[in-house]
Amino acid sequence: MRSSIGIVFGIAGLCALAGGSFAAEPTAAASAPAAKPDENPPMVPPAKPGVFAMTKKGANGLHLAVTAHQFTSRSDIEKYLAYRAADLTLQQHGSWFSFVEARSKDSAVPVPKKDPAGLRYSFRMEYWRPVWRYKLANDPAWKSWSPFTGTAFFADGKDPKTITSYEVSADIVIRKGQMDDADPLAFEAGAVSDLLINQVSPPA
Repeated sequence: MRSSIGIVFGIAGLCALAGGSFAAEPTAAASAPAAKPDENPPMVPPAKPGVFAMTKKGANGLHLAVTAHQFTSRSDIEKYLAYRAADLTLQQHGSWFSFVEARSKDSAVPVPKKDPAGLRYSFRMEYWRPVWRYKLANDPAWKSWSPFTGTAFFADGKDPKTITSYEVSADIVIRKGQMDDADPLAFEAGAVSDLLINQVSPPA
């Protein structure tokens, strides 16, 4: 009789232990899974807030601007702006874009003309010419520079490394269909993106 009672209590104890382990399982299953790192991060990381801005201009036009503080080189910063122009064109299902030159009355550089007999490129980066504004150390006033005045960048002999703030801007028009490759201001978005994607990073 005592052995039978012992067996009954033994079975009850095992059931209690088993029940306790089963009750603990949902708690473990309910814990949040560990966050996984992004397996496909963008090749060009996003710019910090306030560095890059895009404003719509009409149906297909965009005004693009980079505003930052750490000057690296004119070429690096302008290439980043060109890359963003290409990337936005592709995002909006365009195939190419045209650069709208920001000329003023004192422009001395000739307006580029279509050249049907010229070499055929998907882009001609020498015609990507944004305009600049910048501030120098110990000088709070904004200064402007346009590539169409005929004067060299920092022609006054000052070191561009003394720039403490700058804004580089460009206007583009997004296009679809066959690109006008006789126009030096026409840029094929995919080709520009492929050229620059490994060369650029966001200014700071």
